Amino acid sequence: MATEFHNLQELRHSVSLVTKVFIQRDYCEGTVCRFQTKFPSELDTRIEPTLLEETVKTLNSYYAEAEKIGGQSYLEGCLACATVYIIFLCMETRYEKILKKISGYIQEQNEKIYAPRGLLLMDPIERGMRVLEISVFEDQGSGSSSPSSSMSSAGSSAR
Repeated sequence: MATEFHNLQELRHSVSLVTKVFIQRDYCEGTVCRFQTKFPSELDTRIEPTLLEETVKTLNSYYAEAEKIGGQSYLEGCLACATVYIIFLCMETRYEKILKKISGYIQEQNEKIYAPRGLLLMDPIERGMRVLEISVFEDQGSGSSSPSSSMSSAGSSAR
């Protein structure tokens, strides 16, 4: 494991990006928003598989919760129709509230788990909910990684 510690602001501004790893959507159960829990080999030296798997499973459970249809969803729909959707100017939908909860969870995970390991987890909403993107930053302790090897792994992980 990398022993070099980073903070979130340092990652965003001063440490150079080595590659990006993409975790694809899992369509095994239809079009429900969920991501694959398979561990990408590009992250072998950066993070334990169980930590990443726990994060992905938690995100998957949040998205499942957001897509559940219940009484609140029906009420929101009825109020929207009755007010010609003007109600959404003064209130958030249940789905929007859960998306904010997901953003907060990702921010927390970045601060506690990913940034110290030179990684940055992006909110899937920024990529159209198609992929879960993890940016891998240069480990300041090992600045001798060759750009050609970094680019070859980036090419193999991106579609």
